[in-house]
Amino acid sequence: MSIPARLRRVFDAGDPAFATANTGRTQLVAVYGPDWWNWIELYSIEAIEEIDAQIDKLTRGSPERRWLEVLMNGQSTDLEIDKEGRLVLPQKLREKLGFSEGSETIFESRGDYIQVYHPDSRPKDVTALEDFTARHGPEFDPRSFLDQVDEG
Repeated sequence: MSIPARLRRVFDAGDPAFATANTGRTQLVAVYGPDWWNWIELYSIEAIEEIDAQIDKLTRGSPERRWLEVLMNGQSTDLEIDKEGRLVLPQKLREKLGFSEGSETIFESRGDYIQVYHPDSRPKDVTALEDFTARHGPEFDPRSFLDQVDEG
């Protein structure tokens, strides 16, 4: 699949070796998650290293740490974007997402990662988010959550 240029630049910038390797290839990590996920998440090398550092701060052996280690390390694979901006997904990920030759692909930015899915199979986590949103009503402005962010 072809990665949109604006997203490629994000992955290029998040790969510390990209500028010095002179290969034109960008490294990234695809987290494919448990069987019920109908999407994958693409992370830059810098983003995945930051998450790994956060996981390392959790109590060794705790269920939270073990769950995140399985998700972010055990249910992921290293990938690369070639010089032409193409990303080749392994067969098992193409099957998981229902991709076939020429399939349309949705790329949605989620802050520090990109969610990728088939347009006919909306991510299951979005359904949960829609339920959360419905509880607040149509007049609610989600940007009000930003007031909770610590500026310090």
